[in-house]
Amino acid sequence: MDESILIKKLKEQDPSALEEIIRKYTRLVSSIIGSIACGNLTEQDVEELTEDTFIALWYNTEKAEENKLKAYICQIAKNKTKNKLRDLGRHKVVSIESVTAEDDFAVSDETEAKNASLCLQEAINEIGEPDREIILRRYYYYQSSSAIGKIMGINPQTVRTKIARAKDKLRKILIERGFTL
Repeated sequence: MDESILIKKLKEQDPSALEEIIRKYTRLVSSIIGSIACGNLTEQDVEELTEDTFIALWYNTEKAEENKLKAYICQIAKNKTKNKLRDLGRHKVVSIESVTAEDDFAVSDETEAKNASLCLQEAINEIGEPDREIILRRYYYYQSSSAIGKIMGINPQTVRTKIARAKDKLRKILIERGFTL
């Protein structure tokens, strides 16, 4: 079925349109959720988030636009996943050992990816506390500055300042080690 017809039927609350969209995009949505989660969610969580993505589409059909349906669905999946990780992160102890950075580097060789991941982990460890914890909470658990501030007892503006300074430190460390950023 043509995308413009799908969107029209979806906006008319035709269940067959949603069924077609689910059939067409379930793999993509699950893949996006899995890649963002980096192993931090169970298979059941991924399935639940996939379903939640399509439910959100159903209840927000007015935002679906022609030639942008796929991008809209992907954005819903991304946001749902980040929110779930953020919620889980509020109850987890952040551990550098559980963090991998292979997806954050454009490398073609698996050995290079492992090396890049190790270098990033070492660099994050080198910046020291509390910057290390703040960086992990922000970029690996998708917590907001406000949430981090509340958890760590720091003013949210101070958190943002520490993030900016920590990113500069990380950039310098990685450049010194031969990475181009």
